[in-house]
Amino acid sequence: MSLTSNFNLQPEEIIRIDGVLYAVFFDTGEELGDFPILMEVEFESFLKEGTQIDTLTEEEFADKYKYAFRGHGDGYVSDIPTEGDQVDYRGIMDLQEAQLNKRAKENGMEWLLDVDVQTKFLASVLTGKPVSLDDLADTDWFKSSSPEQRDFAAEYYADPEAVMEKVQLNISAISKSLFDADYQGDTTELAKVLAMGLSTGKYTSSEEVDMYIKYLGDSFFLETVGGEQVLPDELKPFVGQFQTNDGKAQAENLIVGTLGKDALQGYKADGSFLQMAAMIRNGKGNEVQDDLQKVHDTLYPTFAGSKFSTWNPYFSNRASRLINGSTGSQIVPLNTKDQLKINDLIIQAGGDYQKFDASIRKEYQDSPGIKNNFMTDLARVIPQAYSGVFNG
Repeated sequence: MSLTSNFNLQPEEIIRIDGVLYAVFFDTGEELGDFPILMEVEFESFLKEGTQIDTLTEEEFADKYKYAFRGHGDGYVSDIPTEGDQVDYRGIMDLQEAQLNKRAKENGMEWLLDVDVQTKFLASVLTGKPVSLDDLADTDWFKSSSPEQRDFAAEYYADPEAVMEKVQLNISAISKSLFDADYQGDTTELAKVLAMGLSTGKYTSSEEVDMYIKYLGDSFFLETVGGEQVLPDELKPFVGQFQTNDGKAQAENLIVGTLGKDALQGYKADGSFLQMAAMIRNGKGNEVQDDLQKVHDTLYPTFAGSKFSTWNPYFSNRASRLINGSTGSQIVPLNTKDQLKINDLIIQAGGDYQKFDASIRKEYQDSPGIKNNFMTDLARVIPQAYSGVFNG
């Protein structure tokens, strides 16, 4: 016996690689052959006195066990059961599989449960050849996943510690967002789930995470956008746990959507924001919307009946393309100063696209997009013999 007697499972041997101790077990129930499971020995006190330690290089490990060394252990000796009935070596693999299932379900790593994906990576251990995303292209998981999720899986297998460090940073940032959003109580699990969704690519951006935070913190807002069904399955258990902002997220959504985000601070400064939230809680959300629409139609008569969030992005994106020379779906966000100027130009143009475009060309005549358009237009109308002077 290599480990002290309080451990139920005893390894085949103890090895040391790059200064790290591992207890070696074998999983004999896999189709691809006996698989060495390495449990890192955190403390030498776990070893019986006089235990023989075999020091190996990575090459010697591969020669001895016919598997490439993966650069890390599969778990820790402290994970091994220390009481109860004795179990055989297969039990250590069962333990790891149980932990894998738990991690997959809790952290949103559904790909960890895909048998085909696991087989590919096990085969790579046998051959020593890294798995590429192309190797996974025929698995069900690959076909149903996003590019971001696939990249995360590849990252995780390449360097799980670095990936989990990134996840931890996301947990910290999201925990702060929950605090700033006035969430009360223990938000640890919610922060973990949101962080894993963002890290794995299931959620495409921090803005999507912020949106879910608003949904879960305001039942009125959630109901307005369609209820629980708009949430990913892993977030549905959190519905109703953090009702600390009822009406506030919905009020913010109505203000920003109807009048733009610049109007929000004004409503918060004079106390109107909290009054609106109270009205929403009392079932008067329609009155809030009607009042905001009246303000909108007074400020922006050209766009009466519409909302700021409907017409402003169209003109702003149009301006961005002209200023930066971008095409198609490529949009370069305007900085705060330019956005304020563009908002004024939209109003001055009265919704007329031609007047608006002319104003942009005049105000931003030195911008890359306007300059390039000018040179291109000029090249079209001058004789071919002279075009090189302008485009060279």
